[in-house]
Amino acid sequence: MQAMREPSRALDGSRPQPAGLAGGQPASEAGLPSGVRVQIRNRFDGAWAAGYEVFAAQPGGGYLVRRTSDHSVLPIAFAEAEMRLDPVPLPAAADSWSPAVA
Repeated sequence: MQAMREPSRALDGSRPQPAGLAGGQPASEAGLPSGVRVQIRNRFDGAWAAGYEVFAAQPGGGYLVRRTSDHSVLPIAFAEAEMRLDPVPLPAAADSWSPAVA
């Protein structure tokens, strides 16, 4: 798990709110679709942790997330304010791209 300590706003721009675990519904019916890579806020020290994806939306609010390393679903729900989109780095070859010169 990789912690990120850079300041950033959550997806909805608000402060984290507690979320309950009340059974899942397909995330496609909610704001974030299933499979979207996200970082989650560590509830202990407030740092951002990468390596997660949305698994399912909760009927009472919040999302279940899954670790991408071992595909384990975390046993607690996260509010949208406790998540932010995880930028995926470009492949090394794409970093050195330049337009063709005629």
